[in-house]
Amino acid sequence: MAKTVFKTLAGIGLMAFALAACSGGEPVEQPAEVGLAFAHESSDLPVHPDVRYGQLENGMRYAILANATPEDTAAMRLVFNVGSLAESDDQRGLAHFIEHMAFNGTTNVPEGEMVPLLERYGLAFGPDTNAFTGYETVGYQLDLPENDDATIDTALFLLRETASEMLFDPAAIDRERGVILSEDRVRNSPLRRWSVALQRFRYPGTLITERDPIGIPAIIETATRDQFVDYYENFYVPQRALLVVTGDVDVDDMEGRVSERFADWQGPETLRPDPDIGEINPARPFSVGYLHDPEVYTILTVDALRPLEERADMVETRFENNLASIGNAILSRRFETMISAGTSPLLEAQAAHGPDFGVAERAGILAVLAPERWEDGVAIVEQELRRALTFGFTQAELDEQVANQYAAMRAAAERADTQDTRQLADQLWEAWREGQVFTTPQSTLARYEAGMERITVEAVEAAFRARWEGVEPIIFLATSLEMSEPENTLKALWEASAEVALEAPIELEQARFEYTDFGTPGAVASREEIDDLDLVRLRFENGVQLSFKETDFDTGRVLVRVNFGAGELEPRIKPTVDTLTSYIFLASGLGDISYDDLGRALAGRNVQLDFSIGESRFGFQGASTQEDFLTQMQLFAAYLTDPGWREEGLARFQAIAPELRRNLRSSPSGILQSDVARLLRSGDQRYGFPTEEEAAAITLADIEAFLSPALEAAPIEITVVGDLSEAQAVEAVAATFGALPARAQSWSDYPEARTIRFPDAQAEPLVLTHNGPPEQAMVNIYWPTADGEDTRQRRALRLLRGVFDLKLTERLREQEGFTYSAFASEQASRTYPDFGYLWVGVDVARENVAQTYAVVDELAAGLAAGDISEDELLRARRPIMESIEEAQGDSNASWMAWLAGSFREPSRLDDIRTLESDYAGISRDELIALARDYLVNENSLRVTILPVSAEADTNQEVNP
Repeated sequence: MAKTVFKTLAGIGLMAFALAACSGGEPVEQPAEVGLAFAHESSDLPVHPDVRYGQLENGMRYAILANATPEDTAAMRLVFNVGSLAESDDQRGLAHFIEHMAFNGTTNVPEGEMVPLLERYGLAFGPDTNAFTGYETVGYQLDLPENDDATIDTALFLLRETASEMLFDPAAIDRERGVILSEDRVRNSPLRRWSVALQRFRYPGTLITERDPIGIPAIIETATRDQFVDYYENFYVPQRALLVVTGDVDVDDMEGRVSERFADWQGPETLRPDPDIGEINPARPFSVGYLHDPEVYTILTVDALRPLEERADMVETRFENNLASIGNAILSRRFETMISAGTSPLLEAQAAHGPDFGVAERAGILAVLAPERWEDGVAIVEQELRRALTFGFTQAELDEQVANQYAAMRAAAERADTQDTRQLADQLWEAWREGQVFTTPQSTLARYEAGMERITVEAVEAAFRARWEGVEPIIFLATSLEMSEPENTLKALWEASAEVALEAPIELEQARFEYTDFGTPGAVASREEIDDLDLVRLRFENGVQLSFKETDFDTGRVLVRVNFGAGELEPRIKPTVDTLTSYIFLASGLGDISYDDLGRALAGRNVQLDFSIGESRFGFQGASTQEDFLTQMQLFAAYLTDPGWREEGLARFQAIAPELRRNLRSSPSGILQSDVARLLRSGDQRYGFPTEEEAAAITLADIEAFLSPALEAAPIEITVVGDLSEAQAVEAVAATFGALPARAQSWSDYPEARTIRFPDAQAEPLVLTHNGPPEQAMVNIYWPTADGEDTRQRRALRLLRGVFDLKLTERLREQEGFTYSAFASEQASRTYPDFGYLWVGVDVARENVAQTYAVVDELAAGLAAGDISEDELLRARRPIMESIEEAQGDSNASWMAWLAGSFREPSRLDDIRTLESDYAGISRDELIALARDYLVNENSLRVTILPVSAEADTNQEVNP
């Protein structure tokens, strides 16, 4: 069962621990050249037959794959197998800096022209036009909304410019220094500091500890043009490059265009070799490390490191690697069972394995612990790892993981023909970079089925043990707690736990999902076809409403949403009860089965489970397949009719909440979520994150009293979009929600709950503080606007925001160099009358707060005075138009967003019909009129977010 249920630690999600699957197999001789060969050239795995692989005479490799999802689009990636590890000591941070300079002047594209040029073709800066730098990779991304000759040729031209034509004008470098320093400032988070400290502990004596891609300020501030050019000319060479093109293209034609455009690219006569990263010590003794950081989560990592032996990607080694992955999944599942009970000192835990930085094979566990019970958490991790190594796994545990893997592979194979072009582009370059063969989902499924009989408990145990045994573990603890002799304390705890006698894991009874009979299937009372939207709307005799749209955008995949009740508008017994409900409802399980057992009972089913609370509705959301759609609807109906109201859901939230709260206070962006969201609504407690006192006051009985009336009687509106026939959809809904007793036929309006007031303007900025780094500050200006009832005006405000966004980026980022992130946003509520705002947010250094306010005021005044060019309007409008066209023709998710709630708000259907015409027809004069009406400084609310250390002297710092 795939599930997106419990909202865990904000910002961590264990993503920092994500590991690529390792190769395994026989060692292979490394090529003398600096480039990476395609892995299929030395593998017995069947490569994807539709990919056109090639290499130009200059050494540049390419991979081209025709794919028609979305139609008439393409994606390009230019990737180099080099990153920050290749920097010299006086170039630290320049690999990443050079990535920025690609947009700041090349031989044939003047500084400041590349991004606007792409915007005119419909590529939005960020989502469609981007770049990235890692330790071992630099890459450039273009997602093309059209596949016409002009767009394709322009994209290839710009990537060719990037490859060898950057100018590195000293003045442009100087302007970009502030942007890089701002990015470093914004990314200085507790998790980044933890990650840097962890790598230093894991890999002492290697370059990994000295080559964080963001670099160091001293070099960013002073590096000369020659230092940039030295890295660029020696590492941006065709032998290190891969160009990926996917999309609705003719492969032969594209191959010719690639050759024509890139054949003249030549690198230096002598190629600079890969850097010597260093080696790990295979005989490293048991070691412990410690980081104290007032804002970091309490995180324990336990690793087994051994030198990486380069191996070819082969059929048998993929199989063996998957055996170890199953062992990791079983151990992670054991941790999850403990966490689900709500009483464990573990807040989140996961086991994984894979290669690290080309120097190590790492098996590891990452666990987030409750700070006040961290010692118990250490013992649990030690004992559960030792239990797995000593006693292995049970057949029931193996069956659950195999069922989930098999279901995921079947679904992937079914959807293979409608894979997204952008995802395929990323998968292609990632496979090349990781030495993996790019295979098809169908061949992956076939190999899995052929080897299923060999996936035994004994085989999984052997593969799991092989990753852990033979080396001593190394343990690292990061925590906000101050400790005396932390290393000695941690070592003693681990060694004491290792003396505790263990018992073998208990073979669990098979969990069963028995919510399959909801009564006599309901009959359809009315049916309406809406031809222009290819939509069918049905009403069942019990009042349940169904909007159904069949699509072929994503083969075999079905999205479903079940809306009921009035969400935030529902009467609340206590403040913030709605917020806690969104966190704990699903984790409280069902009447006959706990949340944890539910995962076992639905193993092998392609169903998802999520619950959310909106401004005017409660809602279940999920994604399924044709085969499992009935089970998906049964799962939703079970939660509607028989919620478990178990205490473990609330207990788990109460355990996590202090860490969430502390994390939110560690940065300006966290303060936006926790404090400003409520401030903008004049203190309305439906918004923001609950305080400690507010959360402590909520009981499970309060949550049950808040949600139960809607669960029991409120109107139900179901929306289904995807690759499913109407007959299948109606049959599943009839057998579940259609079989329920009659529901209310009208939606409660709750007029008394629909009042939200934008705060009064202040003469001076309001000042809020965060507990993070002293250099982080944020400027925010909010102008009150209108609500969202006037659809065209709402869309015009979005376009105005887009133009404002362009001006902010050009002025504050490109000209002033104040910030890495300056943006405009807007909100227009369709629930709360007269509530809406346009917002500008800028991450800045504390010393630039006053200047930033002045620049934003100047830009706002300019907009109101008519400073909007037709070119700016085009650059703001074109990406929106392209995204609408793509969404209408290829996106189930977009159709779900448009259709959900359309029974309750029929005007949503007209909103779909006018999407293109509205955005195409909104004029420059309309935007100027809106700017004149709303961008009035006297009405605005200004919120400055400063570090706590600045609170004493805020007036002189923030007043513009």
